[in-house]
Amino acid sequence: MVQGQSGISTISTALTSGSAETINLTVSGTPGGASAGLSPTSVTTGGGSTLTVGAGTATPGTYTLTVTGTATSATHSTSVSLTVTAPAASGITNGDFENGLTGWTTVGSTATSSTAHGGLASAMVGSGSPFNGDSSVAQTFTAPAAGGTLSFFYRVVCTDSVTYDWATATLRDNTAGTTATMLARTCTNSGAWNSASAALVGSHSYTLTLIDHDDNYATDPTYTLYDDVTIGAAPPPPPSGITNGGFESGLAGWTVSGSAATSTTAHTGTAAARVGSTSPFNGDSSVAQTFNAPVAGGTLTFWYRVVCTDTVTYDWATATLRDNTAGTTATLLARTCSNTGAWSSKAATLVASHSYTLTLIDHDDNYATDPTYTLYDDVTIQ
Repeated sequence: MVQGQSGISTISTALTSGSAETINLTVSGTPGGASAGLSPTSVTTGGGSTLTVGAGTATPGTYTLTVTGTATSATHSTSVSLTVTAPAASGITNGDFENGLTGWTTVGSTATSSTAHGGLASAMVGSGSPFNGDSSVAQTFTAPAAGGTLSFFYRVVCTDSVTYDWATATLRDNTAGTTATMLARTCTNSGAWNSASAALVGSHSYTLTLIDHDDNYATDPTYTLYDDVTIGAAPPPPPSGITNGGFESGLAGWTVSGSAATSTTAHTGTAAARVGSTSPFNGDSSVAQTFNAPVAGGTLTFWYRVVCTDTVTYDWATATLRDNTAGTTATLLARTCSNTGAWSSKAATLVASHSYTLTLIDHDDNYATDPTYTLYDDVTIQ
């Protein structure tokens, strides 16, 4: 058990002879800095109790806790072993890969590259030769007590399509037991470095996994360069409500990924967000915004118009709403491919004062004759 965490053990009793009695339960042997308690503290023969142990600040090591049951006719004891371990080091080790892959757990084909975002080295995940399956580098770390923002840079070398080859990255919150996708599957070959980031909860344990997938096709090996994995100070709290939800101020207030611009084809006003491109594009494009729900809660609404002449198997619009406070993600707009020229809307109920991230997405498979894009407009909270 890691310092600061807790666990439970079930203590059972049984009748071996005679009649049932009341058994009083106690626990001893708790190391300094830890805690242990039984609930309930008395049971009738055949009943059970839950032992809850908190590692607290106990010195790392293995300890023996003794649970004693005392009844009128007899006293019996049982032992429970407690192993306390120190948490992983706070922060990222060797996030710039200047010391090779030290501090990282590797799977598949990995190496360092002299093509770096900063400094002299980056991690090359995948290979310049065809490779079958996933390769990755991963690191488990503890967020600073004050929280912060985890970020990394990536450069994908992918001449196939996202259907077969891709880069992706996940962040598992080991403390909460949830996993978030920091980098959705991406296949590009622009030569540009891009970044992804995620907010960290203070003192939580996390595992970051940076991945590359190749389908082993002989003529298009795929690899991804990752660099400058850092934890920065936590950003200021997001504003309450949506900023520039009508896109009348361009894309100000929104985080853009892939191909996005403004369009004069609007639901209301003079502008909308065009996510995706009128030219073929490979993979996901999106605009996203993190905000706080009002203290009274409310309903989030947005309008969308899809321009998709392919099928939903290959091209689509979709939208997600992540409740950052609860650590859950809902799909507000299921994958949709249509070309009716009509505007439609989606809505979701917000929990008061929760932090949310709304992501409005368009996916195109880069097929030459049917580029797909989606117009989004009038994002409001009422």
